[in-house]
Amino acid sequence: VSVGTTRWSGFLQDEWKPLSNLSINVGVRYDLDTNANDPDFSHPLVPNGRDRDTNNIQPRLGFSWDVTKSGQYVVRGGAGIFTGRYLLVPIFTELQQNGATGWLIRQRLNGLLLGLPALALDPANPRTTGIALPPDITLLDKTFDAPEATQASLGATARLGNTGLYFDVEGVYVKGRKEIMQRDANWSGNATHVRPNPAYNQINTYTNDGESVYKGLTFSVNGNLKGGHLITTSVTLASKKNRNDDFSPEFPVGYPSDSADPAAEYGRARSDERFRLVMTGIFRLPWQVTVSPIFEYGSGQPWTHRYGYDFNGDGKTGDRQPGVERFGEDGPPFRQLSLRVTKGVPLPFGKVDVFVEAYNVFNTVNYDVSTIDGGEFTAGPTLANPNAVAVRNSNFGKFVNTFPGREVQFGVRLSF
Repeated sequence: VSVGTTRWSGFLQDEWKPLSNLSINVGVRYDLDTNANDPDFSHPLVPNGRDRDTNNIQPRLGFSWDVTKSGQYVVRGGAGIFTGRYLLVPIFTELQQNGATGWLIRQRLNGLLLGLPALALDPANPRTTGIALPPDITLLDKTFDAPEATQASLGATARLGNTGLYFDVEGVYVKGRKEIMQRDANWSGNATHVRPNPAYNQINTYTNDGESVYKGLTFSVNGNLKGGHLITTSVTLASKKNRNDDFSPEFPVGYPSDSADPAAEYGRARSDERFRLVMTGIFRLPWQVTVSPIFEYGSGQPWTHRYGYDFNGDGKTGDRQPGVERFGEDGPPFRQLSLRVTKGVPLPFGKVDVFVEAYNVFNTVNYDVSTIDGGEFTAGPTLANPNAVAVRNSNFGKFVNTFPGREVQFGVRLSF
């Protein structure tokens, strides 16, 4: 039970073992959120409330097969439907910012965007300059269901001869549906760029228009070497695409380029990384010295090339030029070596470990792609004022922050 929500869950599961080396698990889960989409909410734009989401039946199947009954080769997999939980933030936001109760939010438009210098917005006097707009409100969509996903995985493990090493391969597929996406429902589209409901300016609406697809394939070698050494190495090839990354987008650049066309937002996810390599180990040397390196390499996460200003006049600055995809630019790669060296000293009553840890040993510069300035211009032509002069952004494509550089720390651990 959580605030404002009562959630009933049930799970039925059975295990079938027709052969000693094959295990099959079948389950069905059912979830019911009784109040999480605020079904009793009343508003001029939601006069009949909302229906509760009551059909969240989630069948699941998993298996594990020891091919030779010796543990040398194992194949495993599973598939199922999973329903996510409602989030309380959208409900609270609706109760606070619906325009009838709670806060009343109004914007004042800069007249320069319309070619009206006399109605320019003065940042020092925002309440008395510019063009007063109708109120902005936030609502849940009339139909607002819990998000869900279909997930499937298939993998295999093989022992490498008589060694302590194992080779793994794992494929994962996840298809997300009904994901929460916030967009301005009071926008006719960039082609006509008008407000269909003149009583309001923005009607920022939490909808189920979001969707995503993740595909990943991981190869790894893990296990023990003679002498007590341990190694773990993995390579992941992946692709993640979606329409939005967060139910509460980064303001104001994280909103759709055209709120009336959510399908155009489908593209690489913010966290999409096509290649990632991780190598770790624990190597035991003479004189009770242990060396533990960690090497990481990632091909880099993407960023979005934007106009840099409100091109369509919808009050947000996530606008992209025609043909430019969301997160369509490759970000810089990430590479880092970290190292831990430990020296054990036996004592009559126990042991002392003296260690030094160094993160990013070579002080490699890794840029934080989330801090890039993706706006090519600071001002320029708009749909309402196509003759405005474009002003280029001198910081376009530059990063504000990097990830931490070299860090070294020392420590002592006493065991007894």
